Amino acid sequence: MSEKLTQALNKTLANLHIINVKLHSYHWNIQGIQFFSIHNMTEGYYDYFFGLYDDVAERILQLKAKPLATVKEYLENATLEEETGNKFTAREVLDKVRSDFDLLLKEAKSVSDLAGEAGDTTTGNIMDDYVQWLEKAIWMIDSSLDA
Repeated sequence: MSEKLTQALNKTLANLHIINVKLHSYHWNIQGIQFFSIHNMTEGYYDYFFGLYDDVAERILQLKAKPLATVKEYLENATLEEETGNKFTAREVLDKVRSDFDLLLKEAKSVSDLAGEAGDTTTGNIMDDYVQWLEKAIWMIDSSLDA
């Protein structure tokens, strides 16, 4: 299988680790009147991303490559930035998550394209499902921000 594809999957894996940690921070540190809804939203998001994190790592192994497995490697390969704050309003969380989801969507589409070029329908299906999930999540965030 294509080394370029497995490198892209490892970048995806790194970003999934980073987004998972960020979402936990938002989940724990949200404050204000919308605490409950943002707390629940971020929990749903990190549950989804944790499942995908495992699926991507296992797909990398199926492709006879090695998934990244250390925080150091994740930080070196991720395109998402770490979150350093520890107190968030609902608007801040929605804005930050929306921005990260935009980047993740762009990269998921790129990995899907690479999988298509490699004739790897299994990886393509994983990424296409991910794209679909992100597009819906972005629409829901946008609907919340327009209110």
